[in-house]
Amino acid sequence: MNAYEVFVETVMAGEEGIFFSVKNEVVGHQFYSGTGKKHTASFEAGPFPLFSVNSFEGDLCYQWYFDDFAAGEYEKNDKSIEILESFEAGLDTLNLAQAATETEASFIKKVEALQHKARSGEFWVANFTQSITGDLPDSTSAKLMVLKAFYEFLKLDKNHCGGVVITKEQIFCSLSPETFLVQSENQLKTYPIKGTGTKDFLEHSEKEISELHMITDLMRNDLGKICNKVWLERERYLTEEAGFYHARAEVCGTLAQSALSWKDYKELLPAGSISGAPKARVLKLLKTAESFDRGFYTGTFGVRLSPQKSIFNILIRTLFIDAVQNTWNFPVGAGITIESDPKSEWQETLQKAQILKDCVRFKPK
Repeated sequence: MNAYEVFVETVMAGEEGIFFSVKNEVVGHQFYSGTGKKHTASFEAGPFPLFSVNSFEGDLCYQWYFDDFAAGEYEKNDKSIEILESFEAGLDTLNLAQAATETEASFIKKVEALQHKARSGEFWVANFTQSITGDLPDSTSAKLMVLKAFYEFLKLDKNHCGGVVITKEQIFCSLSPETFLVQSENQLKTYPIKGTGTKDFLEHSEKEISELHMITDLMRNDLGKICNKVWLERERYLTEEAGFYHARAEVCGTLAQSALSWKDYKELLPAGSISGAPKARVLKLLKTAESFDRGFYTGTFGVRLSPQKSIFNILIRTLFIDAVQNTWNFPVGAGITIESDPKSEWQETLQKAQILKDCVRFKPK
């Protein structure tokens, strides 16, 4: 059995667990899995290795370690996991637009209002989000739905930095493409994404190019708060995904010490790529404009192997389960600038949500 199959069998037997997976040009394809008895840990003091889940602004945080920990290079397995293959979400009539917290008209109206503030000089770029929501088919589907989503996602062999959390406190599956922070001793690297589409579009879109430049500058400034030295390793580069491209940057920094403290880590939150610039002003605007509480959406999720080695993602493209209310939500966002076309931004959020339908295999309407 491969690592994910072992994880599925363990949590379906009733244990809590976390499966964190990274696949990109930086680290290859690595997995980190924790199951068994769960314990509260400290970001700085451990015990290590620990898993860390943090909300958008870092005000809600979980640090856990498990009795059983496994890690290594992920090996793809063509063998089907029967319990997941047979699971049907029962949402065959899901319409993304109808399941969104905004209507097309309300979304466009809010984007236009934000653009008016941008023209007045209040901000340069803001990541405006909405959520796709729905009810679970039944009370037993919470774990199956997130396990199924990541199972199908792994089959697609996409670059990612995500995984599954199934604990008493949280149930979610993150299909995130964005690596927020890689720490190795006193070296920090962050990889903001701004721009998704065809290679030709990303190479020539002034809006997408300027948006990444603004966020890269913001991330450089954020690292500068905690690092002695900060530099831009790669200003803008395109990565080929399954059927599209992402525009990314690579920003690096050097800490004064080898250990990353919680105080320093929290200085980086919220991440610039999913908030905006200038950050403080954008946060105030988003709290008024957005129709739901982000909570852990656009927060961070990762593994701390030691005080000197960590990998974190940004919790985007993430399916959150509320097992008490028997509901799910899948928030999605778009970067808003003066150059944005409001209707295109609406469509972009729905396109990002399509991965959920692909991975849970909702039947087309």
